[in-house]
Amino acid sequence: MKSLYRYFLQSPTTLALIALTSAAFIFNLWASKILTASYIASKFPVPYFEAQLSFNPEQLKTWYGFLIEQGMLDKYLQTQHIDSLFILSTLLLHCLALVLISRLFVMNSKGRKIMVVCALISAIAPISDQLENLVTYIMLTNPTDFFNGLAYLYSSFAAIKFAFFVFAYVTAPIGLVASLISVIVRSKKSPLISQHA
Repeated sequence: MKSLYRYFLQSPTTLALIALTSAAFIFNLWASKILTASYIASKFPVPYFEAQLSFNPEQLKTWYGFLIEQGMLDKYLQTQHIDSLFILSTLLLHCLALVLISRLFVMNSKGRKIMVVCALISAIAPISDQLENLVTYIMLTNPTDFFNGLAYLYSSFAAIKFAFFVFAYVTAPIGLVASLISVIVRSKKSPLISQHA
């Protein structure tokens, strides 16, 4: 983690970050689109966030039972595979976008260091999302009679995921505003320095 922190303080170049962040954004839009389409096609009876935050093993078993009745369990399983693509796209987008924002702060400034740390912290959301998926795979091996504790673990990972999604979505605009203020302050100081030089 420390090596990643040191790396992102000055690499990749800003131009490369702009290109990579743009590519990650397009990848994220594409992954989100096919994930949503697959989830809808699976006919899962409730929105994904309701299921993920249910903390209710019996309710999950009922929903999985519905998928079995509809012959859609395989489609739902396929959706979990697609979700891994979305998770990867989220990891790339959040991290790269926050590192890119850090570049608006001068090298070795507190602002840049904080934004790089935030970029690394943002990875908790996709990591938790993938752990949630792993628990889903285990539950789906016995969808109507899995160990109840798995449902609580599943929803706990989901709660952590959503909390750190919010963290990334709040950090990005705050960091952007703070960096722009920093740029303006520096630009106002530069003429004064030139005049006294």
